Amino acid sequence: MSVSNFRNYINVYEFECTLPGSKEVVKFKPITTGQLKKLLIYEKEVSPIIQEKALDELISSSVISDNFDIKNLYLEDRFFLLIEIRKNTKGEIFEFNYKCPKCNTVTIIKMDLNTLNVTPMPDKIDSIVKLNNDITLELVHIKRGSQINNEKHVNKRNATINQQIVDMQILTYASSITKITTPDGEENPSIIDKKYLLENIPTPLFDKVKHWHESNTFGIDFTFKSQCINCKDNIDMDIPLENFFF
Repeated sequence: MSVSNFRNYINVYEFECTLPGSKEVVKFKPITTGQLKKLLIYEKEVSPIIQEKALDELISSSVISDNFDIKNLYLEDRFFLLIEIRKNTKGEIFEFNYKCPKCNTVTIIKMDLNTLNVTPMPDKIDSIVKLNNDITLELVHIKRGSQINNEKHVNKRNATINQQIVDMQILTYASSITKITTPDGEENPSIIDKKYLLENIPTPLFDKVKHWHESNTFGIDFTFKSQCINCKDNIDMDIPLENFFF
């Protein structure tokens, strides 16, 4: 059976971007209708783990770089790449509705994705965080593979979706710990022990870990600042990803 010639001219465009963390150049093609059709099987999925898996599949099926492995991407690079694929698939303008929590006014917001700030990974990062006189941590940025490996430790039994999301966040912070130093010496305990540490230290100490990640962050800033057109209340929010590719 012969193959129609038009197939040689479908989705022929290729794009590339440089990741802000690893500085790797990644080549990709725009997302096709067939890819989005496969994504629809996750349309009503609320599990954060399954949603992240769906994004992995979407990104990986678009990238054409040799030896690409999404598990090797920093989480920040993964999100940056997702935005770049979207920009070159549906365009730079992303339109979404915003409902003001103060006056309930619904505003249609058009965001130019090219205007979002992109921060490169800092050249020098102080990896040491001293929690108190007894506990010092060494931290690194997390890659997707590490996050995937630890998803099995997310509490799914009798846990709400919000509780699972929080559990994933704590596990991500725990994954970033490469060494714990106490008066007894240095150790790199299991992910369960690292999670136990973060869940059982006082909040101000946990905030030191969060502050390290926030201070050393890189990648694309996916926040939006504006004012409600009705009550003039300040808008400061993360841009929603719902219908990002539809």
